[in-house]
Amino acid sequence: MISTQPILSFRYFKFKKNKLAENVKRLFYLSWEDAFWDILLKKKVPKGSYVLLPDFFCGDVESNIRLHGCKPVYYKINTNLTADKKSFKSKIDRVKPSVIVIFHPVGIKSNLMDDLKWLKKITGSSILIEDSVHRIVDPEEIKIFKKDHFIIDSLRKVVPLQGSNIYGRVEDLDFSAPPFYQSFFYSIRVNLLWALMVLGWSLRFGRIAERLMLRGYSLIGDSMLPARGPFPANFLSSRINTGEIRDIRKHQAIYYEKELGKFLPVKISLSGEDRASLRAYPVILDKEYAGWILKFLRTNDLLVRFELNDSGWSRKQKIIYLPLGIQMTEKEQGTVCGLVKSALLGYRA
Repeated sequence: MISTQPILSFRYFKFKKNKLAENVKRLFYLSWEDAFWDILLKKKVPKGSYVLLPDFFCGDVESNIRLHGCKPVYYKINTNLTADKKSFKSKIDRVKPSVIVIFHPVGIKSNLMDDLKWLKKITGSSILIEDSVHRIVDPEEIKIFKKDHFIIDSLRKVVPLQGSNIYGRVEDLDFSAPPFYQSFFYSIRVNLLWALMVLGWSLRFGRIAERLMLRGYSLIGDSMLPARGPFPANFLSSRINTGEIRDIRKHQAIYYEKELGKFLPVKISLSGEDRASLRAYPVILDKEYAGWILKFLRTNDLLVRFELNDSGWSRKQKIIYLPLGIQMTEKEQGTVCGLVKSALLGYRA
């Protein structure tokens, strides 16, 4: 069975510690949500504040944002995963959000970051979150554009580590990660599920690993108080071999484009940087036949699923992620391409 998630391997890491960009500080948390809750807490975001999110986003996180007393509002993401700039700017003008989340979907750089004139529309006190949960972040290439601009990643999606980094200006990250005993039992459960999941993917027990993964997804972020990440993961997170990981993913993304490009119903424009930063290779499907395609792939032991299926975006179309990463061999990638071609051609027949 082909692993769709990172597995245990030393190839993800290197001995030398990654350097941080100048005047950038890093803090380490148990998850993206734990990092986000701590920003809301430490920056004293008032209850009832608006949080501007893309409509291609995790429904569980949206629910937890409401539990923390904030109100999600949404800007539109187009079918090809670009942000609708008109929708984005109109929501800023209308609700004056206290927190703005810019999402790099599947690791593809948001087109909102190409032209930052919209920054003039937001108040100086607004918090800007660059959501890089799907993106491989190189600490040396981080760019901070305003006061209280933070970049948050999610390591478990690209390497076999549970945890998330916050990057921001030294003067903005003027606080420390929570003490290790805060939300201790919540942290133990998350880390245990993560360890069992990675072991399952590594041993190719895919269906068991998938169940553990989904259980972990539903648990993460449920603690009202944020949790810090474990020390071993923190140590390794500053030694991720971003160069090799990015090179492998770029090569694999090009392979998918070459083999599947003419078969895919929705074309996505990818830059060289995007290909290297992808969490997975996105395949967007029409709702009419998406269920048939998914069933075919899973029946043939390719354990993809509809991603962010509870989002507003997914009411109009569906998306699956084809695996990328160190765990994938060229032969396995060829098998994936063969299955996807068979599924698409089989439905059309």
